[in-house]
Amino acid sequence: MPANAYSLMTLVMRYVFVVGILYILWRIIYHSLNEYQELRRAVHWLQGGYARHIEFLPPYDTREGGYVLVRSNLIGRSPRCDIYIDDKSVRRKHALLFERRGEGYIKPKGRAKIWINGARPAKRTALLHDGDLVKLGDVEFHYRLRRVARKEAQ
Repeated sequence: MPANAYSLMTLVMRYVFVVGILYILWRIIYHSLNEYQELRRAVHWLQGGYARHIEFLPPYDTREGGYVLVRSNLIGRSPRCDIYIDDKSVRRKHALLFERRGEGYIKPKGRAKIWINGARPAKRTALLHDGDLVKLGDVEFHYRLRRVARKEAQ
């Protein structure tokens, strides 16, 4: 290859490298800002005296007080899920619990099935209300919006 081709390739690779580094930095900043906003949202909820959480029914009620939820929570049998359920009736990534405009929602992942208060939801993404009984496979839990003491919020 002539010297011109090598110099052209090195010049192109330099710019590709710089663009790659800038992209990585942008993604780090983007995720850091999202994490900061999530933390602020959680602090706001707790300062208001409320926390969204779920309470599993026996025999899956291993955590006293249930799980306090953040903006987005993946539930499933995979250890990588935010809320891990060791049950064969639950898919590896079964459902996503998330918050939008102050309301709690649940959305099944893939072909997973969910039931809310004994019925299949009419839409794929379903609004949750305080006290709803949600069933994923054989596992059931209550969705709660509970008051927390000021000391717990700190």
